Amino acid sequence: MRELWTEVYRPKTVDEYVFTNTSTREQVEDWIKQKSIPHLLLYGPAGTGKTTLAKVLINQLEIDNFDVLHVNASRDNGVDFLKSKIEGFVSTMPFGEFRYVIIDEFDGFTHDAQAGLRSMMEEYSNIARFILTANYAHKIIPAIKSRCQTFEIQSLDRAQYMERIAKILMQEGIDLTEENLEILDDYVSAAYPDLRKCINLLQQNCTNNTLKRPDNSTATGTSTY
Repeated sequence: MRELWTEVYRPKTVDEYVFTNTSTREQVEDWIKQKSIPHLLLYGPAGTGKTTLAKVLINQLEIDNFDVLHVNASRDNGVDFLKSKIEGFVSTMPFGEFRYVIIDEFDGFTHDAQAGLRSMMEEYSNIARFILTANYAHKIIPAIKSRCQTFEIQSLDRAQYMERIAKILMQEGIDLTEENLEILDDYVSAAYPDLRKCINLLQQNCTNNTLKRPDNSTATGTSTY
């Protein structure tokens, strides 16, 4: 099976990541220079690069894989999981300076689990850092927000979005003819601002270096890719 384009072309460094504002980039660069981050809350629409930014930080801080736990809260979001998996991880001594826990879709954590994590942030602050991503910041309790440095990850503008997609297609051997650009615009219209969704749709519909026109299910966003 082919590798997922979303992983193959996921930015791994600050220079590869497309920031939507200068202040966020400068803050990230400063953390990397200092080799230290606080607890972070990254929120914004789906597919806009929240998890990618978290992974860029882990990569550029050169964190040992044994010190990183990645959790998806859409699957595991209760108090039992928090205590058995996450606390079990952060309560052991790190190989480096800190243990790092990335929790995607943290707004899916139950209220009780969020309260439990707040306590964990305090108890293990000397050996653990948490990077939380969420689509909806209002679903996160104030006690968590107050313990994190918070950044809104905004959508790329349409020109940046198109440029990112076009680069991937060229690297995959798709010629950006006038016809293909017209087809690409249909995919962008169906997926924008969710970059991940658009990349997945394009991979599904590219065969033998040819970009197929989207069918009705693709255009309405109901693809089962």
